[in-house]
Amino acid sequence: MDKPEEKLKEELKVEELLSLTLVQLIAKAWSYLGLVSHPETGKIKADLDQARLAIDSIEAIYPLIKDKLPEEDRKGVELELTNLRLNYVKQRSGK
Repeated sequence: MDKPEEKLKEELKVEELLSLTLVQLIAKAWSYLGLVSHPETGKIKADLDQARLAIDSIEAIYPLIKDKLPEEDRKGVELELTNLRLNYVKQRSGK
């Protein structure tokens, strides 16, 4: 069995943790929009309040690490956020 000090060669930096959190929130937002299956259950079920909370959380976290991300990752997050916002409005309006 690994000793605790052998599990990670380097500590996880806060910006890395926040970047991982963004990835999880993006996946959750899409699933709560009811447009993809939920990561844990595999079922499709919309919960627009949870989708909005995930999108708001992404909007809050992203500016904190934006300058630390590579350009390609920044463009990816911004594209995902734009698409999430558009799809949220579309789902909310029922169209």
